[in-house]
Amino acid sequence: MPRLRIEYLWLGLPLVLVVWISFGHPLQLLDFWWHLKAGEIIVTSGSIPRTDLFSFTAAGKPFVLQSWLAEVLFYGGYRLGGLPLLVALNTALLVAALVPVYLLCQEAAAGRPRRGVLAATLAAWSLVSVCNVRPQVFSFVLFAVFYWVLTGYRYRQRDCLWTLPPLMALWVNLHGAFVLGLGLTSLFLGCEAVRRLVYGPQPGMLSLRELGKLGLILVLTTLATLVNPETYRLYTSVWAVLQNPGSQSSVVEWQAPPINQVDGVLLFHGPFFLTVLVLLYSRYRLELTELVLFVGFAVFAAAARRNGIWFALVIAPIVARALAALDGLGILQGVRRFRSIEALAGRLRRQQEVPAALRYGLNALIASLMLALTVISSPWVYPHLDSEALGTSLWDSQTPVGAMDYLQQQGVQGNIFHPQNYGDYLIWRLWPQQRSFIDGRVHLFDQSVVQDYLQLFEDAHWQERLARYDIRYLLLNKSQENSHQMIAGARASPGWRVLYEDKLSVLFERVQLSPEAKAPG
Repeated sequence: MPRLRIEYLWLGLPLVLVVWISFGHPLQLLDFWWHLKAGEIIVTSGSIPRTDLFSFTAAGKPFVLQSWLAEVLFYGGYRLGGLPLLVALNTALLVAALVPVYLLCQEAAAGRPRRGVLAATLAAWSLVSVCNVRPQVFSFVLFAVFYWVLTGYRYRQRDCLWTLPPLMALWVNLHGAFVLGLGLTSLFLGCEAVRRLVYGPQPGMLSLRELGKLGLILVLTTLATLVNPETYRLYTSVWAVLQNPGSQSSVVEWQAPPINQVDGVLLFHGPFFLTVLVLLYSRYRLELTELVLFVGFAVFAAAARRNGIWFALVIAPIVARALAALDGLGILQGVRRFRSIEALAGRLRRQQEVPAALRYGLNALIASLMLALTVISSPWVYPHLDSEALGTSLWDSQTPVGAMDYLQQQGVQGNIFHPQNYGDYLIWRLWPQQRSFIDGRVHLFDQSVVQDYLQLFEDAHWQERLARYDIRYLLLNKSQENSHQMIAGARASPGWRVLYEDKLSVLFERVQLSPEAKAPG
């Protein structure tokens, strides 16, 4: 009978962490549902829309569905197995993103697997912090694979450079972060070339021939980015998204991670200062390429919350290498000097040695419990364990299911004003019967629309501001504090009446007042 060692359980910890948390993460309102609808349209129509179809405030405006292939894959998964399969596929992609970095961590740990596990857990935690079902998860996978290939080539552990151009041809149709693949390859080439130029040929450095091969691969990988429906114009689209003022000012993930908030600490500041601490106490010193990776991606992550994941993926193998060099320093050095204490501890361990059969049996029990927890937390099981959820706990608790059911059943027509986080789900449930006022695609909307949206919740004269959009219905979230003024105003106004209300949402319809009702007094 095979013996299950405790080391195997340790090695599995980062992977099961990703699986458990991703399985239990509900489908978010923003940046999921509209991608699912886009995939449906592409599959059913056989073409990729090039203008906005989903909103009435930007209707007909040119819009590039850069992630069209990811959207098709999402919709295909949904058709095959519904939302549970989508959650499972997303989890599988997150695990696939962790594996290349995990392998790098174990290589860097130099035979100290538990230290490799600790470093990989840093990457795992960052992955589960951004585990929403979104096209960006494909970028996590491909970025990690690029990093694994380039690092392996740099240390002469493997030569898989030929895989990068075809992977880029896939990546460019999945998500806009494909530019990070080009940036990562350029960084490796530039830093290794500078090292050779400054220090001359030395053992461990890439030869001129190897640098030339890497340069050729960079050229081919860049050419591969043209294999998309927009060809070179895609760069313009990506740049427009990055520079969009509406996203920069109103979307949280585009803003710098705050050091005084938990999410900011988890996404960037925690991993950053932990890495600095490990490097300070370790004998390991960063080489030029590693230093540029650390500083460059730290600056990138400090600029926006959404960039923290790239820093974590890049830094994990560097942390593993530094952890492997911790012995003999600082506190560890002091402890190792107490040989008598170490010898005493060894004797105690031998006296309290657990029989092998019992140890392996206990390991098997722990593994069985981990497997059982994985099954219970899967999207096919856990939604049915909560009788109150009625099988819908895969969804965010703020999803306006009841209100959308009402609008769909009643065939309601006319422009609706709603919170941004309702827009994507409205698109999925009601398009083309209804279109959104604003949704997760903030970069699509004119700045005037974004500003109007942000100010409506604070403006006592919100009705006059809404008049320019010919709004017939208000669908508001009762649990959002910024909606309370508008809800109270609509309830008190004779110009609005309640059509539908549940614990989460309230739907108002505009009432056409007679001249007598409008007249004061």
